[in-house]
Formats: sequence, structure tokens, C-alpha cells
Amino acid sequence: MEEKSLSVKISINTRQYDEKGNMDTIEMTAFGKIFYKNDGIYVIYKEKEEDIEITNTIKILKNQVSIKKFGAINSTMLFKCGESSTTKYVTPQGTLLIDIDTRELDINIQEGEHIKLKIDYNIKVQDLFLGRNKIDIYIGTK
Repeated sequence: MEEKSLSVKISINTRQYDEKGNMDTIEMTAFGKIFYKNDGIYVIYKEKEEDIEITNTIKILKNQVSIKKFGAINSTMLFKCGESSTTKYVTPQGTLLIDIDTRELDINIQEGEHIKLKIDYNIKVQDLFLGRNKIDIYIGTK
């Protein structure tokens, strides 16, 4: 398959539950590019928070998704159903260790139209936060 790139709109809805069951919702929309390569699909977009710019890369393979951030924040979160991973989340304020335990991963690709990702995972941020995140990512190419 030859490499091609398209402009896309990325909508991300995150529902974060703490250990007491309280829920926070974070919604974000960005515009970026999607690249179809032999080893997978890459979606690249930038997000800006205050004066900080972060480049994000979502890499989609057959049965796993990784989200890599670089810039003011650096991390690589790996999601593969039934598997756990640990990543370093490097910020200007310091480095945090994040444990991820993927409960569910649903990848729905309608090439040329959209990609829908559903990621449900338990998250532990050192001794600071323990909870569960449910992320819906919609990548629209039309």
C-alpha cells in the first residue's frame, strides 16, 4: 500500500472516573493529518494548552493503539486489550509514572470516511490518582 495523507478532524471525548466513582468529562477537537503506511495508520495533530504546544501521534495497528505526545509533554501510552503497560509522562514540572491496564479496545475503520476508536482502561498515576478512563476518538476524513 502506498503512503498517502489526508486532512482530518479529530474529536476526543474522555470520561475519567476516580476510585469513588466521580466522573470528569474532557472534550477536545483538533485538525490534523492521517497517513496510511504499510505498518499501520498514523494520525498527527497538535494541541495547545496555555502557551504550550504538544504534538500527538495516534498509531493504529490491527489490535493495538498507541498515543505518543512530544513537545512540552512527552509520553507514549500503549493500549492492547488485556495487557498492561507503564509509561513515563514527562512534563516541565517533573516525571510521573503511569500504569495502564487496557480493559477494552475497539477499532472501527471505514477507510476514506472515518475511524472510531473506543478505549477503556484502568489508570494509575503513581500515588496521585487511581481510576478508569473511557476514551472515544473519532477521526473524520470527510
